[in-house]
Amino acid sequence: MKDHTSTTFNNTRFDRVLEQEVDQLLGKRFGLMYKLKNGSVGSEPFIVQAWKGDFNFDPESKDYDRKCNMELRPKGIIVHYRKQMSTFIWPIPFHQLTIFQSAGIITIYQNTNFLKVKPMYRRKMSSPFIRKVLEAKAGLGG
Repeated sequence: MKDHTSTTFNNTRFDRVLEQEVDQLLGKRFGLMYKLKNGSVGSEPFIVQAWKGDFNFDPESKDYDRKCNMELRPKGIIVHYRKQMSTFIWPIPFHQLTIFQSAGIITIYQNTNFLKVKPMYRRKMSSPFIRKVLEAKAGLGG
């Protein structure tokens, strides 16, 4: 993550250095005992509606091609998404994370970059994962 001009990183191939830097920034993945006690640390799928930053989704692509999901870490979240045949991550520490929710659209900000997403399944009007993220962020005083 030494390239500070980028906010997203290609994670298609395992990169030990990137993994260590993400762990240092956001904390290591939660273990099995935490997951059993607190429930899932992964989100339901979301469809990206709009973006600003180095995401470069094709606005003409099908919803499935603009799908993302998120992972909770002790000190932030990771947004996972695919573009063509590659996998990307967007790590966001809590102190840089802002989330707004309005009319079924969730906006995730890190500085000036953002993703506007909506739950992939219409029956989910609010995201239990987003609630969990907001509670974790508040618990850290973020």
